[in-house]
Amino acid sequence: MGVGLTASAGALGVWALWAETAYLHPFWKVVATDHGRYVAALGGLALAAFGTGLYVIARAVGLGAVGRKVDVVEQAIRRGGGQDAALAEALARDEAGDYV
Repeated sequence: MGVGLTASAGALGVWALWAETAYLHPFWKVVATDHGRYVAALGGLALAAFGTGLYVIARAVGLGAVGRKVDVVEQAIRRGGGQDAALAEALARDEAGDYV
């Protein structure tokens, strides 16, 4: 989720920045050689800050524990204590090697 959203938001941000700085297009080579490193560094920091913000929001919403919750539910199903008896039976057959 985070990578695709970050990439699309980053592309949208670059496009908006390119449109806003249209007056600098004739001087792009001069700007890139004099300030290119700083622009790249600040862009990387902005991307890291955006990704960190998405991570913090996901943790606050509760998405950070989804993997642990899925593991607990899977273990309960494999023990036969899950809510779906047919799934527990099918998983037991699968572990025993009975693929019929």
